[in-house]
Amino acid sequence: MKIFIIWSLLFVAVEALLTVIQFLLRKKEFKPAIRTALIIIKTLLAVAFAVLPMAGPVQLRPVQPFMMALYAALLADSAADIVYSIFCAVKKSERKFVFYKILSLTFGVLFFVYGTVNMQIVLPKYHTYTSEKLTSEHKIIFAADIHVGSAQNFSVLEKEVASMLSQKPECIILGGDITDDYTTKEEMLKTFELFGNCGVPVYYLYGNHDRQKHAEYANGTQFSAEELKQAIENSGIIVLKDEYAELAPDLLLLGREDISEGGDRKKAEELKNPSPEKYLIVADHQPFEFKENLVTGTDLQLSGHTHAGQLFPLCAMYSAIGYAYGDFYEGNVIMNVSAGACGWRVPFRTEKHCYYEVITLQPEN
Repeated sequence: MKIFIIWSLLFVAVEALLTVIQFLLRKKEFKPAIRTALIIIKTLLAVAFAVLPMAGPVQLRPVQPFMMALYAALLADSAADIVYSIFCAVKKSERKFVFYKILSLTFGVLFFVYGTVNMQIVLPKYHTYTSEKLTSEHKIIFAADIHVGSAQNFSVLEKEVASMLSQKPECIILGGDITDDYTTKEEMLKTFELFGNCGVPVYYLYGNHDRQKHAEYANGTQFSAEELKQAIENSGIIVLKDEYAELAPDLLLLGREDISEGGDRKKAEELKNPSPEKYLIVADHQPFEFKENLVTGTDLQLSGHTHAGQLFPLCAMYSAIGYAYGDFYEGNVIMNVSAGACGWRVPFRTEKHCYYEVITLQPEN
């Protein structure tokens, strides 16, 4: 509940600041060209305040929530300004500032409510892939970017796990960033206890946030990497760091160490499929070495990390420079990049919904 109160107060504070600035600026009527320029400037600022929390340096983490509130207020205000400008052009007269501000606040509240509610709903996303290597049908769950304690109530995770089990999977693959720099030790322990009691094999690979490498810019280190590893393994969950696991007689899983670990991550050439006749799933938290992983004999890569942008319009921007969300192909090899089961830092998501992936694998014939 605390995170929702802080997020709401931040949004209100930013809206108040924006209102004061606009009141001072709007004492004079703006010509259409000036108003258009202001809309463009506000939109670009909103995009910048979306990019910086998601992809900026770790030193910015203390002010990330404020920047995300600025993003929400500015983008909603830009949309309201467009509608207001069209209205003024049709009526051929400037309306009072209070009329514009009511319009802006309405857009802002609707945007705020949608993004906040959207972060608290996790849905299954269904995929079916076929291969001649498969001799029987398999159903697995892939869940990445849960970020426990960062942007969702723990009750959301409990419902999510219950939903996963209702799919009757053979196993669950946890695809990294299950915890992050803001996760408390208690939340971490509860999370892996929850997954450890699923009654099906659970496999885990690290993301770039799990081990709290930059916790000095958050709430301080809550648990060590060794404590995290022990909690995972004590729950009966299998940790894979550039290691293979046999899921079925015709199905292998390779869990990669995260790319952020640099030299501790093996080269893909060292990890070739030991049984090429078997279907190989490569689970790699970040999707950026899809082509490098092909030398392992990959049939399907499962990745996360991007949150499908999380904040509009970042999904389109990420797609323009790399792998943002969805299925990607290299010949017959497929990579599915999940939108993630949660998001980063504040309870606000204006891109794709939160998803966990339900993967059905079937023999080709």
